[in-house]
Amino acid sequence: MNDQTCQRCGEPVELDQEDFELFERMHPECFHYAFEHDLTKPGLSVDEDCGDPACPSGA
Repeated sequence: MNDQTCQRCGEPVELDQEDFELFERMHPECFHYAFEHDLTKPGLSVDEDCGDPACPSGA
């Protein structure tokens, strides 16, 4: 696996290269917060559940 660093948080990412590219060179959680989290509620804090069943804040 290549040295992969998350474009959002700067931490190492342990995904296959294909998945790393799919998530825009981020962790899946970071991708969610960057692109999906506040689509229906602009400005929603990352500490709040956005209603998406896959939301890391709702777990």
